[in-house]
Amino acid sequence: MKSLPEVTILITILNGSKTIDQCLESVCNQTYKNKRIVCINDASSDDTAEKLALWEKKIGSEIFQVITNKNHCGVTISLNKGLHIINSKYTARIDIDDWWDNTKLTKQVDFLTKNPDYKIIGSNYINYNGKIKKEIYTQKDNKTIRKNIIKQNPFAHSCVIYETKLIKKVGGYDESIKYGGDYDLYMRLFPFTKFHNMQDFLCFRMIENEGISIKRQHEQMIQGAKTQIKYIKKYKLSKINYVHIIKLLAIAFTPKFIRNLKRSLLG
Repeated sequence: MKSLPEVTILITILNGSKTIDQCLESVCNQTYKNKRIVCINDASSDDTAEKLALWEKKIGSEIFQVITNKNHCGVTISLNKGLHIINSKYTARIDIDDWWDNTKLTKQVDFLTKNPDYKIIGSNYINYNGKIKKEIYTQKDNKTIRKNIIKQNPFAHSCVIYETKLIKKVGGYDESIKYGGDYDLYMRLFPFTKFHNMQDFLCFRMIENEGISIKRQHEQMIQGAKTQIKYIKKYKLSKINYVHIIKLLAIAFTPKFIRNLKRSLLG
């Protein structure tokens, strides 16, 4: 019987004290056993460091590794620091305020093992704002994802598991990107792998409730548009895709009260 390939769970943390226990419990309770955890503490100012120390003592330093940034570096730099020390077959990402169904890794590794043309997969997920849960259905098959990837990010980052070697081959995360570095990464994977989203709801994502500023929304939209334009040019895709980008930016920069008024008038 073949041994199970090792999976490393990569987590970046900035002031994640309130959610760290729920996240790590969901990781440790996975039915998949051959796993390690790498946590990057991005200079947190709360008691994240103390909680990580407790988890390291509980789990054992041989499978639970903590890297602490002396200064705040941001998500993409922190992710690359983690990738640099990971040598497992697969790496799975999760944000510190999200959590997993306990069968997530088992189901995803089983799919990857049986389908070697796929080097990255995600899943359906549930958004949760503390009160309301909303099921999010993702595009399933490779053909559909490849057709639409230039229009939208096909994966939720906390749902993703990928082949570590391939991510390193394409250079990891682009450290010049503040928001949406995962989307840029998936676009660079386009020539090297097939894509798939499992239709099980394997991840729960905590969504900020009115917590994200208008400025940050605009920054995210602009970065997304830059990524789309970059890869429309690189892969010589149809220029009709520019129309989609213009529509998205128009929506993003239309004042919220006008959008709400339009909805109320049009139903």
